[in-house]
Amino acid sequence: MAGKKKNKGKVRPSGELLAAVNQVARSSRTLLSRNLLDIGLYAGQDGLMLVLDRQDGLTPGAIATELGVKAPTITRSISRLAAQGLVHRQNSSDDRRQSLVYLTDLGRDKIKAISKAQKATEKQALAGFKNKEIKQLMALLEAVETNFAAPGTKQKAEAEPAADDAVDAGE
Repeated sequence: MAGKKKNKGKVRPSGELLAAVNQVARSSRTLLSRNLLDIGLYAGQDGLMLVLDRQDGLTPGAIATELGVKAPTITRSISRLAAQGLVHRQNSSDDRRQSLVYLTDLGRDKIKAISKAQKATEKQALAGFKNKEIKQLMALLEAVETNFAAPGTKQKAEAEPAADDAVDAGE
């Protein structure tokens, strides 16, 4: 860079690192959102469906906990996915007041498309990286996440009230 002195390997406590991480997160969400729109989903709906793919028949509250968002947000997302025929609600046989959410056959078919959208997003993000660099990046990101989850820090749902908006951007 002409005229600018690079700060080689030194990160100053000026917020540059957090700004960079936030920008990368925004860019990845934007690209993934575009890729999801191509398959008829809004950002955040993929996460809900992937939770159900791992464990079908969860309550909306359990899904919300898994995703680190509030239950009303999940309820709206479930309603939208049900309208598309991707999930359905069923009363619990143990407690009729409780509804369980399941993927439909159409929803299960959509899981493959979600996986392709995620892979396409990752492929673009990691273009030009060597496998060793990707492994290093993953290790560093996992270490940062561990630091955020350390005792004395707020949990995701408490620390990110705006995350509710990301669960289903189709509002």
